[in-house]
Amino acid sequence: MAKTNQTRPELAREMALRGSIKPGYDVFIIIVTVLSIVNWVFLILPMDDPRDVEDLLLFMEPLFSVILLGDFFFRLKLAKGKRLHYLGRGGGWMDFLGSLPFGRVLRLFRLLRVIQGFNEFGWRNTVRWFVASRAQGTFFLVLAFLIVVLEGGGVLVLWFESGQPQSNIETGGEALWWGVVTITTVGYGDFYPVTPGGQVVATIMIFSGVAVISIFTAWVASTFLTPGSSSTGASASPSTTPAPGTAGMAAGAAACATPAPGAATEDASQIIADLRARLDQLESMVDGGGGRSGRTGGQQG
Repeated sequence: MAKTNQTRPELAREMALRGSIKPGYDVFIIIVTVLSIVNWVFLILPMDDPRDVEDLLLFMEPLFSVILLGDFFFRLKLAKGKRLHYLGRGGGWMDFLGSLPFGRVLRLFRLLRVIQGFNEFGWRNTVRWFVASRAQGTFFLVLAFLIVVLEGGGVLVLWFESGQPQSNIETGGEALWWGVVTITTVGYGDFYPVTPGGQVVATIMIFSGVAVISIFTAWVASTFLTPGSSSTGASASPSTTPAPGTAGMAAGAAACATPAPGAATEDASQIIADLRARLDQLESMVDGGGGRSGRTGGQQG
């Protein structure tokens, strides 16, 4: 393992953090990075588009910068004792500069390192993680889907609406605001599409917004209602003291019904005797002690 870290220092940085960074989070960062690079390519190319798509792409850049800058500080925090390695040979300085608007070309290196870490972790393991952690994986995918729909819907509605008679969505800012209002199903009515193409885009965004809100609500419910591993482990621990009364009897019956490793060689008569004793104890609890006192009186007589 040490030899691998020495020969592949760029992967050591990624795999050192693999225990804390979930594959779903990496997928989200990959999608955001790819989308920001695509926007950057469209912005540097000469565009003579009256539909003001460039304005919308510029409005999206602060969002990408905040997400990528937060990713840099998150990875820097997880690096702990290896922060200097992360900032130097690990490529952290490129992550930081690439998060800023003037260093967008460096986002290519961030993308390559994250994908390289995926190859080391294994795509099959990533798929297994998404299957095993459906709530977390769905949450990260929904966040990425929300950003893609927001930008894609804004670009399409500008394509259909800009320059059309009676249209009220003419700039990138108006399209972006309309997209936010539509996805959240608020519907202020200050901006709305008037062309058939724009109305089709609005319909898709409305259904996407309903799906996003539903999935997000389900994720929140799953996060707060699903018991943690610590509580599950505590309840399953053999040292846990059973509750008194009926709960204790139920735990004892469950322990008796579940065979121990050496139960296969235990005498069948002993098992029957234990079951009868527990049933007698349960009857005495149900009768309020009357059955036990009756049997005691009979033995004295």
